[in-house]
Amino acid sequence: MSNETIWAWLQTKGKIFKVISNPERGTIEVLNENGETLIRKTNLSRRQVELIEKNFLRSVAKKLNGNNESPFRKPRDSFDPMVA
Repeated sequence: MSNETIWAWLQTKGKIFKVISNPERGTIEVLNENGETLIRKTNLSRRQVELIEKNFLRSVAKKLNGNNESPFRKPRDSFDPMVA
């Protein structure tokens, strides 16, 4: 069983990057829409990968495999300031 997690990282100009993290192997890889590697970090500790997932990926990305709900994200308020 792999500890690999795949994320969709939505960019401001409509592009979607694919982020693959694996704490067991100590790797994080960012791929563009064409599947080309933009960033590849290796030799990371399990703790480093988990910290990146918790503090960065879970706040700006959507998990593609497994449960989409993040235990670190607070429930969203339904308040919309643009609706009177």
